Amino acid sequence: MEPGLASEIDRCSQTLAQFISPETWKPYVLTALAGASSGEVKSRVGVSPQLCTSCLRVLSSLITGSTPDLLLPIVPDLLDTLCKPEVNESSHRPLYRELAAVVRSLLHVLEKSVSEFSCQIFFLTLRLSSVNKDDEEEREEVEKMFSQLASQQGISVEELYVRHAPTLVEQLNGLHKEWTRHSPDHSLFGQLLLRSGKTCATIMPGIYSIFRDCTSKEKDPELRMSMFTLLGRLLREAPVTSEAAQQFSVYSVEIIKEIIIPNLEWRAGRTAGSVRCAAVSSLWALLRSNLLSADQLKQVQVELMAQIVSSLDDDNCATRLVTCNCFNFLLKAGGKDCFGPDELHNLYTELLKRLDDSSDELRIAVTSTFSTFFSLFPEDYDREFYKAHLQALYRGLLIHLDDPNSEIQEAVYKVLETAGKIHPQYLCEHIENVKHKHRSSLYCDKLLTLFKQ
Repeated sequence: MEPGLASEIDRCSQTLAQFISPETWKPYVLTALAGASSGEVKSRVGVSPQLCTSCLRVLSSLITGSTPDLLLPIVPDLLDTLCKPEVNESSHRPLYRELAAVVRSLLHVLEKSVSEFSCQIFFLTLRLSSVNKDDEEEREEVEKMFSQLASQQGISVEELYVRHAPTLVEQLNGLHKEWTRHSPDHSLFGQLLLRSGKTCATIMPGIYSIFRDCTSKEKDPELRMSMFTLLGRLLREAPVTSEAAQQFSVYSVEIIKEIIIPNLEWRAGRTAGSVRCAAVSSLWALLRSNLLSADQLKQVQVELMAQIVSSLDDDNCATRLVTCNCFNFLLKAGGKDCFGPDELHNLYTELLKRLDDSSDELRIAVTSTFSTFFSLFPEDYDREFYKAHLQALYRGLLIHLDDPNSEIQEAVYKVLETAGKIHPQYLCEHIENVKHKHRSSLYCDKLLTLFKQ
């Protein structure tokens, strides 16, 4: 449409609204928006996004030109129609510009009366936020709308979320079962959570069920990866507010058992590998945010450690590295209360294999995990009874004491400084047996000097 013509239509609509009651023009506008064949508002079947965009532009001008007292009675019907998916969900970008204009017009005309309609206007503004998140100028406009909606009610934007987030999550629950990665409501859900801050604490039951269902094995892998990305970000940011951290901590066992562990299970294919990487990254976010207590770890230890050990052998290097970090953290968090000799003996084989990994970064991470691993051996550890385990550990580590990478050599040496304290004499025997095979005896001699004193 020609800019000049559009401007004249806006001016004409505003002028009409000054002389025509909103009750008169309401049926025509709502019928056009809803695509009904009569005056009754029905589903907007067959109406093009372009026509809907034009209707929204006219509606914005009509609202602007209307008297607040006369407009107020029809606002519920207007908002009910605007909140329909057929109107506010579209791939036609200009439609959202006109929808934003309608919301601004409502805020301007309603002023203090906006409180009665705050939830629906909040929903529409959040929808605009979810589709305009990559456009800085439009994002700033949306922020102004949130601020105006809050200020006209004498509250903060944060309080807006406290008031309306539970209602929106309740509405989304049930609808989420049909989501795909590109569903508008999926994007809206993400915006709601990322902007909610400590409000997440009040809506955890609702958002947990959505995360659980949208990451189930039957769902589209793209949706699952997207949900894990969102979950990981929420978990990383949870410690910022004590309320959110407390609620996420309460649900940490369920998150691990019902969301993360099922998605760590091995399945063939690159896409399945990407899902595993996203899942273990969410686990790492949960652990780093200290949302899992030692008592909670005991509840998931057997299942979780089985999947952690399996994931150390994943085809994806990033998955292996994050898994190793999780492994190390879990050992530290659980301590000797969770990891006795029998548990430790079941874990080291895969760690030794990872010292042969193609990634030096991962190999360094494994040595750090081994340092934690050996620090958990109890003082009364039966060295003679478990000698076979010590033999496998000492032999495996001594091989890498002669690694071509000097950084790996130094890291393995530090591990053996800790490991040797368990059975110094036995380690020295193994060093003497392999010392002559090493290109340099430097580290062997240092260990012998240390443990023969």
